Amino acid sequence: MKQHVALSFVLAIALCGLAHAHAKIIPTVPADGDFVASPQSLLLNFDNDVSLTGLGLHTITGVSAEGRTVEGKVVGLVFDPTVVARSIVIEIPETLLPGEYYLLWRCIAADSHFSTGEFFFTVKSD
Repeated sequence: MKQHVALSFVLAIALCGLAHAHAKIIPTVPADGDFVASPQSLLLNFDNDVSLTGLGLHTITGVSAEGRTVEGKVVGLVFDPTVVARSIVIEIPETLLPGEYYLLWRCIAADSHFSTGEFFFTVKSD
């Protein structure tokens, strides 16, 4: 009986760790796949508190024969890696020209797990 209690305890602890293993991004502004006027900022929402450790906004110049996104210009973004929050606003310091963009993000959650992801949006012409 003691073995079952010990095993149940270990299993419960392991499952709790899996349930909170990585922060996930939830709806962003602009949303993944949106067609928008040139945004002045980006809003990243997560399901846990996070600190950004990397951020890159890129133009898309095409798709390779292998189906990979071909990066163009990198838009300079500034973020504060000391900010810990579920929602983070990133100011865009310039007007984005019409075209396709993707934001690649990397963060560390409060539970010390790293997560990465990306989302795409298109800036439409006026």
